[in-house]
Amino acid sequence: MKQARASAPRAKFLPRTLEQMRERGWDELDVLLVTGDAYVDHPSFGVPAIGRLLEKRGYRVGILDVPELEPDGSGWKRLPKPRLWVGVSAGTIDSMVTNYTASKKIRHQDVYRPGGKPGRPNRATIAYTAQVRHHFPGVPVVVGGLEAGPRRLAYYDYWEDKLRRSILVDAKADLLVWGMGERTAVEVSERIARGESLRGMANTCELVKPEEVPADARVVPAFEDMLADVDLQIALFNAVREENRPDGKVLAQRHGARVVLQHPPLVPSTQQEVDEYYDLPYTREWHPDHTAAGGVPALEPVRWSINTHRGCLADCTFCSITFHQGRTIQSRSVESVLREAASLSGMHDFRGTITDVGGPTANMWGMGCKLLEAGKGCLDRDCLSPDVCPALRVDTASEGYRRLLSLVSRTKGVKHTFVSSGIRYDMLRSTKSQTEGELLPLHRQLVEQHTSGRMKLAPEHASPDVLKLMNKPSFEVYERYEEDYKSTCEEMGKDQHLVNYFIVGHPGTTMKDAVVLFERLLERNYSPEQVQEFIPLPMTRACVQYTTGKDPITGAALYVPKGGRERRLQKALVRWKVPENRKLVLEALSEAGREDLVDPFFRALKRGGPPRRMPARKNVPEGDDAPIDDLDTCG
Repeated sequence: MKQARASAPRAKFLPRTLEQMRERGWDELDVLLVTGDAYVDHPSFGVPAIGRLLEKRGYRVGILDVPELEPDGSGWKRLPKPRLWVGVSAGTIDSMVTNYTASKKIRHQDVYRPGGKPGRPNRATIAYTAQVRHHFPGVPVVVGGLEAGPRRLAYYDYWEDKLRRSILVDAKADLLVWGMGERTAVEVSERIARGESLRGMANTCELVKPEEVPADARVVPAFEDMLADVDLQIALFNAVREENRPDGKVLAQRHGARVVLQHPPLVPSTQQEVDEYYDLPYTREWHPDHTAAGGVPALEPVRWSINTHRGCLADCTFCSITFHQGRTIQSRSVESVLREAASLSGMHDFRGTITDVGGPTANMWGMGCKLLEAGKGCLDRDCLSPDVCPALRVDTASEGYRRLLSLVSRTKGVKHTFVSSGIRYDMLRSTKSQTEGELLPLHRQLVEQHTSGRMKLAPEHASPDVLKLMNKPSFEVYERYEEDYKSTCEEMGKDQHLVNYFIVGHPGTTMKDAVVLFERLLERNYSPEQVQEFIPLPMTRACVQYTTGKDPITGAALYVPKGGRERRLQKALVRWKVPENRKLVLEALSEAGREDLVDPFFRALKRGGPPRRMPARKNVPEGDDAPIDDLDTCG
């Protein structure tokens, strides 16, 4: 008789109501965490992760999630005023990105909320902080997360098309935590409990009087000066980039009569610290209070996934990960990953498939160099562009990740181990002199064992000029790997495909550049189901390119496609098989002076689907209302 697996003991959710506090025997809270997401007890969700760590350190933590669900305002009365502080986050994703498409249309779904129904307030960090001040007066308020962090200094707001003040000024919070917040949340709790000041903490921003600015601070353009001169965004961007290291200088930006101070980041987390963050007793479920509404859709894609690391070596111009998680890869130990695999296997509803073992970019686990791991800046050499830096331990780390995947696969109760995070294809080749350029063994293992029909890659574009501005590898690098991937699949007899992610409307993309990508897609008889329209996110190099028409690092002037018509034409060139896009494709080809492609375009339409067409996904919205996670990946 087959022995049943023992179920892991069920952890308790952190309380989200007074009644649930009483069930724990609590009469007060130490810390209250407010979030625009529904409470999902999973390490991929930032606020619950902070809550779990504080709980482990002995603090009584409550989570006030989606407080606006109760239309009469009673949601703010679900939990009492805390003893120490209130933390505010808009949620896992920037509220404006969650609420609006790149064309500024309202989204009809918010997968991080109960039942996937929208309703999150715009600029939720500001809205929630105002409510916290009203309902919990006198308690320190700390803001953080992916909305607050990139807006820590003056920033361009795409939806209002104007420069806005630091979100710390507009939210009127006591402190802003930027970057990964676990260690800072613990320090905030300890300092307040001891009656100490929150001044001068790494990874934070604070608002001070001009006379309180440190003498050695690096002064950046004031908000008012930036309003008058758009090019001052270049100086601000470069200051943030150059001081984004533990030994960097404090940045000081004046806003009227006050000054926002940005303190340097913490040193990278140790492996032991990262292990602790992921070894916490998560239930990996949404809170039962949300079951009646249909649960929380964002949980399902990640529920049976394992996050192996944080940080990203790439410095893609349109992405803010390096300014949030950092360039240093902070990896978990093999033992910690295997503990999580065993824990998943012990859950009663686990069916044997781990859907992902990865991170922002899956094959960066264990990657690094001496400089990055010491938290030092490295501004003279990009890690991956124009080619992979020889100082990176690519071969060693790739072999380590390959072995890690094998060990996870051998965990009792695990039948399949897949990698659904994006793969960086230019890091699947050896950098050792004697075997330089050869595919690493990780490639074959990924194809053979860890690809569930599709491997995610992000070439982003095909135009050499655009890719250079994106800080991405040349399209020839992608094509070389594409050929190898198809060859390996054929050799193994596997019907597997590549999911390619592309961005339209990125600064520097002319109509002729857009047609270059169209040609490459036409050659493959391939028209992606989805394409990402560029959004200039705060604190990204591409945002400065968009607003100034210049690259902030090289100073080169560039063309910026801003009109809705031009974006529609570029998008139509990528999704050229969609019948309603036919007229737009012809218009784009005429505008680019490429009427020579009209006949090939019509011939391709008559051919029907490609010989090795990827199977269509069911129930996936297309166009502007496509799920955010499906439109944004690294790799």
